[in-house]
Amino acid sequence: MPTQASTKSAGWKHYQTLGEHYDNERPGYPISAIHEIASRSLSLSHGSRRIVDVGCGTGIFTRMLADALDGSFEVLGLEPSSIMIERAIEVTKTSRPIQFIQSPAEQLPFGDQTVGVITAAGAAQLFDRTHFYAEAHRVLVDTGLLAILQNKRRHETGFFQSFELFLEEFVPGYRTGTYADARGGHSVANFDDELASDNRFSKVMIQRWDWPRTFTTQSFETFALSTIQLKMARAARGNELIINELRSILSRHCDASGTIDVTYSAELTTAVRIVQ
Repeated sequence: MPTQASTKSAGWKHYQTLGEHYDNERPGYPISAIHEIASRSLSLSHGSRRIVDVGCGTGIFTRMLADALDGSFEVLGLEPSSIMIERAIEVTKTSRPIQFIQSPAEQLPFGDQTVGVITAAGAAQLFDRTHFYAEAHRVLVDTGLLAILQNKRRHETGFFQSFELFLEEFVPGYRTGTYADARGGHSVANFDDELASDNRFSKVMIQRWDWPRTFTTQSFETFALSTIQLKMARAARGNELIINELRSILSRHCDASGTIDVTYSAELTTAVRIVQ
């Protein structure tokens, strides 16, 4: 049975008001990372063909993964926000055999050793990971795979460099390299270090893929307004100021056609449940 988490993650509550437009213009994930997870999942020797995407949001990554697995796994998406789950079900409909369940990452609704693979894409920074790792270990079969995927902005130069400075100025507690966390603030999330020091997991590995994305000024504004950081900035400094500052940065970096080219780095951290 699921363990009882004494600490509940607060960060996900921001998404209760972002669900309707959340998946508009989201950057998604590179197909190479999706195929890597699918390949690793299909090659595992365990018998469980259940894969659970934790913190699935509106199901963007869940649908990509289900497509890559092509029916080889039972695919489930877990998400604590009722608004996000409703959107995931609406968008997915009957196009893919995915079951969406409202559930926190800290209390997985599965029996012991009944899941072959657990994924978390762009979400694990919001988990109470002490409880999440314990739950992942509990429900994964021996040699089951834990895969955490995170998009990171390449912010050394260009638009993303200016955007990071904008976030540092206007988002309370934000610093480059930090993420919104389970306590409602911002902190560093070193998944590889955490898993490497956890004796319940082994074979910790990091892989990275740089991938380009082109936004229009409008599409990036739409995307930015769906993030926790912009929600916090608007609450702290007012909607008009934040929108005007964001548009000023966009206007300085876009080309004559109103587009902006950026680069993301997708970082995949994987670990295997140790045979007990």
